[in-house]
Amino acid sequence: MDYLRYYLNSLIMACGIAGFLLGGSWVWLGVATFIPLFAADLALGNDYQQRQINRPWLADAVLYLHVVLMVVLYLSVVWRFQQGLHAGSAVSGWHWVGAILSLMWLQLLPNGGIGHELAHRSNPLGRRIGLMLGGLVGDPCRDIAHVQTHHIYFDSPRDTDTAYRGENVYQFTLRATLGSFSDAYETEKGRAQKLGHHLWGWHSRLFYAIAALTLLPLLVAVFSTVGGGLVVVAAFIAAKLVLEPLNYLQHYGLVRDLKAPIDEHHTWNHLSKVTRIIGTEITNHVDHHRDGHIPYYQLVPRPGGAQMPSLFICFMLCFIPPLWNLFIKDRLREWDMRFASPVERELAREANRKAGWPDWLGQPTDLAVAAAG
Repeated sequence: MDYLRYYLNSLIMACGIAGFLLGGSWVWLGVATFIPLFAADLALGNDYQQRQINRPWLADAVLYLHVVLMVVLYLSVVWRFQQGLHAGSAVSGWHWVGAILSLMWLQLLPNGGIGHELAHRSNPLGRRIGLMLGGLVGDPCRDIAHVQTHHIYFDSPRDTDTAYRGENVYQFTLRATLGSFSDAYETEKGRAQKLGHHLWGWHSRLFYAIAALTLLPLLVAVFSTVGGGLVVVAAFIAAKLVLEPLNYLQHYGLVRDLKAPIDEHHTWNHLSKVTRIIGTEITNHVDHHRDGHIPYYQLVPRPGGAQMPSLFICFMLCFIPPLWNLFIKDRLREWDMRFASPVERELAREANRKAGWPDWLGQPTDLAVAAAG
């Protein structure tokens, strides 16, 4: 069962492919999987079990099967637009929106989690495939900032992937996007100077980033229609705009003493059965930050660490800042009182001050009494 559960991701992909092959209103089938996944996430609850994997190749097979399915998905997109988005009938805005949202959803989940997993692999083939899959969420250089900045400085102001206390999701999306490209530019600039290469030459990751963002939509447009190419571009943009809110949730408001070891409380964990599967364990978060090369199936759930409820619920809440603030302040207040070290409490007090939030660490509370006891 521990092997089979991750093939749910293949089933999600198959639904999206079938939708494009059928055409018409069926193009909504891919994004429509959101509804049963959300319902199952709420109904099935949390999953604190560690996976029992004795045949790693079988667990890895689902990752590479996904790569094949992504190729089939894009072939089905090309074929659908060759035939007409709704062959034999009038095409409405409904069909265009469904095509964009389904392609966006499949590029984001399960593709985002699988791409992240492969990009962290030690073998060159896995890393290269992971980078290509990352390009499908409109950010082909994200791995540079992810490895060079995020994994080193997460939970601190030096990391553009850590959302500040009081920062809404719209502010974060802009800051994280600019920060990611800035980190990639500076890293590649330094590497090019060191190796004597041109910054925009074919040796540079920036060259391949531009190629990734332009070549695929262009190929779809050439082999199908301009409309098909525009759908791919729109799906890239939509995936990017949804990816950042998901990043927003992973470390929101957390602070860390960078001189101390990484501990269980330094990431938020979403450990529901469905989320762990469709995210390829990316939400089973702590051990991944302790060692980014641990395969997804070896990550150990840490129910004693900092927990969040359903990722689906958090995702929808974050788009409404007043509701998100009501929800997250209580979580962070508990985190400060229960988990934070003395150094981190001072960092948390400063973060609260900058956010204009109450200084609950400077006030006697029931949580403080409980923590002291």
